Amino acid sequence: MDSSQTYSLYMATDVACRILGVDPQVMLETAGLGALPYGRTEVRGTAQQYFDCWNTMALLSPRPDYVPHLGITISRGPVIPVFFTLSCAPDLETGLMRLARFKSLLGPTLMRVFWDDARLRLEFDSVDARAPMPSSFGALQLVVAVEKIRGAAGHLVCPVAAGFDGSEEERRMIAGHLGVMPERSHAAYVAFSPEDAKRRFISENPPLWADIEADLNLQLAAQNDRWPVADRVRGALVDLMPAGRTGAEDVAAALGLSRSTLQRRLREEETSYQAVLDATRRDIAIRYLTKTTLRADEIANVLAFRDANSFSRSFRRWTGLSPLAFRQEAARAAIVSRATD
Repeated sequence: MDSSQTYSLYMATDVACRILGVDPQVMLETAGLGALPYGRTEVRGTAQQYFDCWNTMALLSPRPDYVPHLGITISRGPVIPVFFTLSCAPDLETGLMRLARFKSLLGPTLMRVFWDDARLRLEFDSVDARAPMPSSFGALQLVVAVEKIRGAAGHLVCPVAAGFDGSEEERRMIAGHLGVMPERSHAAYVAFSPEDAKRRFISENPPLWADIEADLNLQLAAQNDRWPVADRVRGALVDLMPAGRTGAEDVAAALGLSRSTLQRRLREEETSYQAVLDATRRDIAIRYLTKTTLRADEIANVLAFRDANSFSRSFRRWTGLSPLAFRQEAARAAIVSRATD
């Protein structure tokens, strides 16, 4: 494991701090990370710095029930593309296997899915053995996973077993939400019955999954300098846009390039940064308008527009239609297509 690898701190500085009412700059300074350029460019940190942020948020949180509160709010709150790996799947086992492939895109965590004594077991661990995952962070992973599973299944799925390395008080804090009292264990895990493992998801969406998988693979490949720069830029944007970052300087930093080098290499591929940004936003917008029920303001947020009006103006420039009109036209075309098949 390369301990110099960095991860976006967006989930900590922008999502978790906002939910808990903690000032992100105070959190970073308290964690000894005040020198990170919060607010000016994407903030990234090593696995150890990522977990230092989490431990500091736990200390600063005004809520004693911060783990279940944060987990439930994250699950029901902002659209996070990685979680489509789970919700688009046909069933729980398939969804967890897909999510495990891309979980590291959300932070320095590994996710393992396997059968153990006729139970489907889901485990979480740090990507770096030298930076152990805090027990309360493991508890958060369990709450988020169970909440996301219930939403996708449309059913109150309850684990048959769970565990993490926390005190009895910490374990009781999430027991009511999980529906089972977690045991004290080194691994943060939840286990599901065979019936629940094969439970069909009401949110299954094969067409959306095909597109999401392609985007997430681009995210994983963004650091591979053998790929065309335009593809690497798109992969970086898919990662950065939910954090509100679309600047060339953010993408260049994520790819380990200077801004001038990024722009020069895009010119060599006969394109530009703005062209790649517009095409990426347009393609993702069309996907969400035609394959999901996300509102225009939710799509605008995922694509890092200031507001729904800014998104609508750009979308009209790309397609000649407003987002609502485009969705209606696509729905009519789908009805006609099914009628003529």
